[in-house]
Amino acid sequence: MSDKPLVIYPEYFDFNLKRSEGRKVPVNISVKRPNVDELYSITKDIGTEVKKSSKSHPSNWSSELGSINLFYEGKKMELLHKIGKELKNLRKTD
Repeated sequence: MSDKPLVIYPEYFDFNLKRSEGRKVPVNISVKRPNVDELYSITKDIGTEVKKSSKSHPSNWSSELGSINLFYEGKKMELLHKIGKELKNLRKTD
């Protein structure tokens, strides 16, 4: 495990952003306007030492969306896809 935590920004999962604007997951597992609270509820069971942060995405520095810091044993992209799928499930309505 790395000494530095992984940083996860809501922009990574935002359906309205292009890849060049910060989205990291495919459109089919992205959602509209994700927030840190949703990410926190998903990642608290996946990673260790999960913490909310007020730091914003570098390309969207004026927003106050925040970020999540956590330690994870696998690859970051693997984690992002897992979170994206969970976000999609969380947002589904019956």
